[in-house]
Amino acid sequence: MKTFLIYFAVISIALITVYLFVFDINNYESLPFFQKINAENILDRFENVLSSTPADEKAIIDYNILLGELSFIERNFALRIFSIAPSELGFKGPFYSIDKPGKLVKLQSIKLNPGRETGVQYLPEHVYNDYLKLAEQMKKDLGRKLFVDSGYRSPGRQAYLFFYYLVKSNNFSLRENAKWIAMPGYSEHGHPVNTAIDFTSENGINGFSGGQTAADFVKLDEYGWMLENASGFNFYLSYPEGNKYGVAFEPWHWHWEKK
Repeated sequence: MKTFLIYFAVISIALITVYLFVFDINNYESLPFFQKINAENILDRFENVLSSTPADEKAIIDYNILLGELSFIERNFALRIFSIAPSELGFKGPFYSIDKPGKLVKLQSIKLNPGRETGVQYLPEHVYNDYLKLAEQMKKDLGRKLFVDSGYRSPGRQAYLFFYYLVKSNNFSLRENAKWIAMPGYSEHGHPVNTAIDFTSENGINGFSGGQTAADFVKLDEYGWMLENASGFNFYLSYPEGNKYGVAFEPWHWHWEKK
């Protein structure tokens, strides 16, 4: 009996320790050591799946396929993070959807200068049609146009990006991460109707790659043109400076909306 009680006590302590160090997420500024390792492992598993996924399917990777590759502890940790109300992290935007769009148009990868590509992207048909009209008019007015750097993203793609930036860019701070990348279901990129586009210039200026900042995109004539003309094609700047959603200024991010 005594041996059983000791065994039970040890197991109980171990389970409590696992919960506290793995599942109990109460520090939004910086994940503790064991949770950082867990986040890194999740990212590694996600990237292993994506490395074997055809290039033209990475943007629409299935959420459940990614989660299905995780261990029990990793899966529960990921789900625990995604169950946090984004408002607790400073993101004040609404939940949009995890539904799939009816018909997606595939955009082939575009080579940009210097040596960067957009990768294969997807847009709902109605968004794509209005983008074509916008790009055509911009080309007439400016002699150049903006390309789609990121279009529709599945909830699975959004889950991957959330962990990617959490580990690689935002020093394991959930609060900082929420300023830049939304959780699955909360991103306009995943909205089946009012889908967002992240634009890039022909010269590869998108405001966030390779050390770029929002100021680099703002300097573009294309950005000034968008401010004056984009609404005529049903595109609207989602996150201006000082926006009510608690999201950092993203001059490259425009969503489609029929008003």
